[in-house]
Amino acid sequence: MTHYLAWIIALFCACAADRQPGELFGPLEDDLVVVDVQLIVDAPLPPVHLSRTLAPGTTYTAAAAALSGAVVAIRQADQIIDYTEDPEDPGRYLPTASVATLPATLYRLEVLLTDGRQVKAQTHTPDRLQITQLLLLDEETLLPRRELKLFAELGEAVYYAPENQIFYQQGLLEARVAEEIDIPAYQLAIFNLEEDSALLIDADFLEEDDLAEFERKGASPPLAVRKGQARLPWFAVAFAGRHKFKIYAVDENWYDFIRTDPDGNGGGFGGLLGDQFQRPTFNIEGGIGLFASASVDSVGFTVLP
Repeated sequence: MTHYLAWIIALFCACAADRQPGELFGPLEDDLVVVDVQLIVDAPLPPVHLSRTLAPGTTYTAAAAALSGAVVAIRQADQIIDYTEDPEDPGRYLPTASVATLPATLYRLEVLLTDGRQVKAQTHTPDRLQITQLLLLDEETLLPRRELKLFAELGEAVYYAPENQIFYQQGLLEARVAEEIDIPAYQLAIFNLEEDSALLIDADFLEEDDLAEFERKGASPPLAVRKGQARLPWFAVAFAGRHKFKIYAVDENWYDFIRTDPDGNGGGFGGLLGDQFQRPTFNIEGGIGLFASASVDSVGFTVLP
């Protein structure tokens, strides 16, 4: 799986073909340490990815950017989880023990590089997030038409359950979470799980090159989920077929990153980023990047033409 920092850059920075090297990170920021780690509540502690920035104009390769030989550990209270470098993937460090990420817990990252530089960061994981209902609402009255099945009930069979077959733009999909969590924001993400399902929008006025730009995944800017209700906007869906809809309850670091993305108003389903910030906010001591956490739950359904 592509790790989140690379994923979000690819997802949101379809930006600006006219952006020149060095506009986001200037020449004085060559050889900065880049951290990429996202903890997900109840999932095992993830790999730690370490790389460095390269000078503007330098041809980027993963091998050239990778930082090898570092001493890496994550601390949780009195517990220390050491990491070792993946021999198959330089710059990728793996935990020496399989440890589940706890909710509402403080984690600290500590990195010592071979040249003596140190990198530190911390994240406080959110409480668990649980989706309790997925409803199809009437778009006029906002009353439930029917309740869809959840993964907890059917597993992957939710995509084939009759209740989870949704005609494109007929009704509103609303996920309801168990309770509000004390976090700065939520983030919604949608993933089309097909490779070649039909495009659902009216594309008669579009050129072939324009069609290629439609993504099979997208993420929202930071949002509030009021009264535990999160609605999926239909403009985030462009293709037929199976879809996974995820709700992330994000920590301060995740929130700071997505709200200060330099190419727009904090992101958006399918939107390009604009000009609010010169660079994202990185809560990393001794480097840049992301050491963040979230709790997440998801639902699945199939969109019909």
